[in-house]
Parts: sequence; C-alpha cells; structure tokens
Amino acid sequence: MKRAILVSGKASLNQEIKAVLPLVSYQILATTDNGMEALRFAHRFEPDLIIMGWDLRGLNSSEVLQNLVVQHLCPIIVVLTQEEQHVISEVIEADAHHVMLYPWRALEMAVAVQLAEHRFSRESESSQQVQRLEEELKTRKIIFQAMLSLIQLRGYAEQAAYAALRNQAMSTRKSMRAVAQDVLKGLWLPELD
Repeated sequence: MKRAILVSGKASLNQEIKAVLPLVSYQILATTDNGMEALRFAHRFEPDLIIMGWDLRGLNSSEVLQNLVVQHLCPIIVVLTQEEQHVISEVIEADAHHVMLYPWRALEMAVAVQLAEHRFSRESESSQQVQRLEEELKTRKIIFQAMLSLIQLRGYAEQAAYAALRNQAMSTRKSMRAVAQDVLKGLWLPELD
C-alpha cells in the first residue's frame, strides 16, 4: 500500500479522506493541522501523496504548499471547502498537482489521486530531461572551449582539434568531457606534429 500524509484541521474532512484513501491503495501515515509539522512529516516519512486543507495552524497553508511544491517530494492534492473557493487561483498558481472542492464523492477522490500521480510523474520526467539537457549543454561548452584552446595553442583547424580530443578520449577510455577538462586545466595537450 502507498503512504499518504493528511494535513488538515477539519475533522469531518479528515474522516472522509481516511475512509476513501484505502480504496485507492493508500494508508494514512500521519495527520496534522500544523504547517511546520506537515513539512517535518513530509521529510521524515517520504510519503507517496500529501493531501492538505487550507486551514492550517503555524505556517500558513500557502507557505506550506509552496515549500512542498518546490521540494518536489510527491504529488499534492489540495482540498478546499466552499468557503475557501476564493484561493483556488492561488493554489493553481502554486502548482498543486490537483485541487478538489469539499464535499465530493469517493470516485472523485480516486480520480484526483490518479491525476495528481500522473501530473507529478510527468513533472519528474520533464525535470530529469531538463537536467540531462543542461548537462549535455555544459559538456558541449567545455568541449568547444577545449577545441578553441587547441586552435589557439597548437594552431589546429577545428576538425583537427575535435579529432585530437576524440582520439585522446578513445585511447584513454575517458569521456570527451574529461579530456576537454584536462586540456582546459593544462593537464594534457596533443603532441606537436
């Protein structure tokens, strides 16, 4: 069973959530109505889902939501009562993974959990792809700088500089990036012909 944290101060809402979550294969690890405690629970328990209301003590709900979204630990569903509808745009702006209005039907909660999980998964994939692309760009910049260095220090043509880096990488079984870094640090330069 997956694990969830419930962050809400409304007893009736909490009871309904506790009754519905087992239907979507979740168990409640912890319940709190305190914002700071919610952040501590999120780090201690590493839940698979956080469901939060908008009526927290301590740190206010908006700050808790922003902290949880930035940390990107798990999907977050925000449940608002009819009286709290005025903060829907704030919740959406903070990038909660799903927003629900209370009262709801059990099926709506099941769909909300699946949508939140899906959105979180897509965000994680996108974030990983961005990190890979940023690393690739850094590598290309380092290789380009090393090529420029070889062009300036050894008078190589662009293709010859690239070939020298590639040949060194293959012969030493290092990555092109590592060889390029060696050039930039002055640890390796190809022999003059």
